[in-house]
Amino acid sequence: MTAAALRRDDAGFVALFTVAVAVALIWLLAIVLDGGRWMRAQSNTFGTAAAAARTGAQEIDEASVLLGELQLNEAAAEAAASEYLAERGLDGEVTVDGLEVTVTAIGTVDFQLLPLGSVTVEETATARATRERGT
Repeated sequence: MTAAALRRDDAGFVALFTVAVAVALIWLLAIVLDGGRWMRAQSNTFGTAAAAARTGAQEIDEASVLLGELQLNEAAAEAAASEYLAERGLDGEVTVDGLEVTVTAIGTVDFQLLPLGSVTVEETATARATRERGT
């Protein structure tokens, strides 16, 4: 076979290879960018759940403190944590058990490049009211 015939047989190979590499790179970019959005959503959801739990744990029942005990005002703690979640645009569940406030925050992340639509992100955090002595 002549050199000219060999060159004709390879016609189009570089174009096909270039398209395959370009598609692979676009998918890789989509995975990195949307994966980053998902991880950031998880982090933000956990941070919001933790902050809401701390907000709820600050609702101390003042009457119990005067009696030398430490108790949470359960209704106020639940309301404060729920309000914190709502202000940040997240749904969730708040439970108060003794001195502990547990918040499960639920959010969504919309993928922009991957054809996966929206994914729900759910994170749980707990805060506990503690007594500290002032100096």
